[in-house]
Amino acid sequence: MDTYTRNSRRRAVWILLTVLWMGVIFFFSAQNAEESSSLSGGITDFIAHLIRPDLDRLPETDQQAFLNQLSFFVRKGAHFSEYAVLGLLLTGLAGTFAWNRWIRGLFSWGIGTLYAVSDEFHQTFSDGRSPQLRDVCIDSSGVLFGILAMTAICVIITSICQRNKAKG
Repeated sequence: MDTYTRNSRRRAVWILLTVLWMGVIFFFSAQNAEESSSLSGGITDFIAHLIRPDLDRLPETDQQAFLNQLSFFVRKGAHFSEYAVLGLLLTGLAGTFAWNRWIRGLFSWGIGTLYAVSDEFHQTFSDGRSPQLRDVCIDSSGVLFGILAMTAICVIITSICQRNKAKG
């Protein structure tokens, strides 16, 4: 198989994975406020009991205050995480082009950030949801983290391959 065909297949796989992940993000954004709160509430409750096994023994007001505070971090952590994965995937896709690292990073960050903006706009069509600039910033930061993580992974793998090639 020639290099062009191999690279075209790799690019097609990265495009497919990226579009599928964008679909996952779209699905979560399409949830109305009640569905979204229910999902994050269940996750928050699980994490809360891991952190504070004695949570149920606290006064009700203390329990609610703890859960409310933790819920914020769970919801924003979910935004960050789903966009970090998008950053990884976009960087993998960008790697199939003959661009330098800076161009790959700018491409990945730009597409990821534009998707975050469109995602917030999409939420205006979901009952009880509204766009927030803060979420775009969190999402964009997640994309950047994913780009940096994928870049680091690629540098490490390249270094190991070169070292192994030099040995034998």
